[in-house]
Order: sequence, then structure tokens, then C-alpha cells
Amino acid sequence: MSRLFAAELTWEEARDAAAAGAVALVPVGSTEAHGPHLPLGTDVVIAAEVATRAADKLAAEGLPAVIFPPLAYGVTEFAAGFTGTVSVRAETLRALLVDMVRSIAGQGFGPVVLVNHHLEPDHFAALHAAAEEALPARVIVPDHRRKPWALQLGEEFCRGGSHAGCYETSLMLAADPARVRVARGALPRFEVDLGKAIRGGARTFREIGGDRAYFGDPAAATAAEGEALYAALADHVVALVRGDAPQG
Repeated sequence: MSRLFAAELTWEEARDAAAAGAVALVPVGSTEAHGPHLPLGTDVVIAAEVATRAADKLAAEGLPAVIFPPLAYGVTEFAAGFTGTVSVRAETLRALLVDMVRSIAGQGFGPVVLVNHHLEPDHFAALHAAAEEALPARVIVPDHRRKPWALQLGEEFCRGGSHAGCYETSLMLAADPARVRVARGALPRFEVDLGKAIRGGARTFREIGGDRAYFGDPAAATAAEGEALYAALADHVVALVRGDAPQG
């Protein structure tokens, strides 16, 4: 089955996909600084790529999926002050997602999967809150920060220093290497536990010492690592859609 992108379908084609029991995949990201080597839309690129690969896996199992246009804005207060970063309030994001999910689910698609790749705590919390508010619509929020899923994403991710580091740079190299600037090869490794810093009260990247909006080791990134990460992230989505695993 060929890939189905909602923006490229006619309304009748979308109707037929919904009637056939198609899953709705909605990529969710942000527009925010990702170091001097990755574009502002990094989270959107990665979320869309995960959704596409998950759709392929679902189709191979006989489960049709429609990929809806990505949501490119989220709660991005940690990157505040870096040019190009756009943040919305958590309540704004939650309300928008509730309306989107209810609209999509009301047309017969199900479940609706919010394939998110922006990890700011308040942003992810808004997604989970929207999923609860949108009940009885079936909404899935794959949360790869949680075990056992996080354990498949590498040491840097589990340490919490993966913003624009090896983890995200590898994903970008696998999805769209032309968007990765050559500057990444000269960036020094910057080790930090973002989760610990956040729990300690830090509210911005600059408070944590990230004056160039990156953490981790971008120079160590490889496309091969990115491919392995996409396989794990897409498998997570598929397992949740099949009901093989809890969201937590």
C-alpha cells in the first residue's frame, strides 16, 4: 500500500481511508534552536520521519495509516531568547490538540496517534492532557522518554543531554543529511544531564550553560545510528497501535 498523506488526498480518498479503518498519525514538533548545525524545524523533520516509517510498518501488517500535516509549534520556553524559536502557551497547545483530535476521530479515523518529538516537559504534558480531554476518542501519545522505550535510544538520550547532540543529529543525518551543517564536526562535546538540571530548577538552556543551544556530542553522530533510532521509534508507535504495550 502506498503512503497516504492527508494533505495530498482528496476528501473522498480520505473518506475511503477512514472507512477502511485507517490510523491517523499526526507528527508534532516545534520551531526552536537546535545548535549551530541543525535547523529550527529539526523536531518536525524527525516526528514526520517517525510517522512515515511507522506508517510503512503498519501497512506491511495490513493496517492502513494516514499521515496528517505536522504541527510545527509547541511549548519551547527552554530555547527562549534564541532567534527563530517560537513558543506557545501550554493551554494553547492543549486546546488546539483537543480540537484537532476530536475533528480527526469524528471522521472515523482511529486511533489518532500524536507522534511527538519535542521533549520539553511542559510540552509533553500538554499532549498527555489533550489525550485525556479528548476522550472518548482513542488517542495515543507515544512517550519515548519512559522505560522501556528510552533504553533503546542510546546512552546520550538516557542521560538527558540529547538536545541537538549525537541523538538528534544522527536522526537528521538519516532523514535529511543536506540540512545538517558541516559545523557539527567542529562542535565540542558538551555533557550535561538536562533532566537533573530541570529538576533542580533550571528553566532555560542558557541557565544550563547551553549558550549555543546544543548539548551532547553532535560530531559523533552517524546516519547508521539514526537508522537504528528510527527503527526503535517507529516500532514503539506500531506496538502501541496494535495494543501490544502500554503507553507508559
